[in-house]
Amino acid sequence: MPSTIAHAASASLVAITFAHVTPNETSYILTALIAASVLDLDHVVYAVRDREMYQRLGYRGNLHNARSIFHELFGLLTIGVAAGLLFLVDQRLARVVFIAVTFHLAQDWLLGQSSPFAPVDSTAIRFFSLTFRQKVIMDLIILAVSGALWIVFLAGGL
Repeated sequence: MPSTIAHAASASLVAITFAHVTPNETSYILTALIAASVLDLDHVVYAVRDREMYQRLGYRGNLHNARSIFHELFGLLTIGVAAGLLFLVDQRLARVVFIAVTFHLAQDWLLGQSSPFAPVDSTAIRFFSLTFRQKVIMDLIILAVSGALWIVFLAGGL
């Protein structure tokens, strides 16, 4: 599962591209960056709550346990409702927020471990069984590609 920085870089770029945001529309860009990374705040809550476990076992391979139901289908439903309400006020902003959060969730579901029906069913699924090294490499690739595309976008090329 990508890091918060990789989420911010990639999901926000996808969101602003699909919402046709231009480089001078700073408020939409900032909103996309926040929306793409805000889901990961739940890691902080769990890291503080379960700090003794993390001190014993470490963070590596255990952060999938530090996810709230907002990282699952419930989160997609919640952002869908919120974006629907936001759509009544600012359609483009609704698109930016919905796409950024949805892309973040899709990355986590594809590259990490998920319990899609939590809290009703805590069955975990995993599309790919990636090693820690492979996850780091994926993260670096996402950051490199996103960084290059951000440069192109900010130069007015996307």
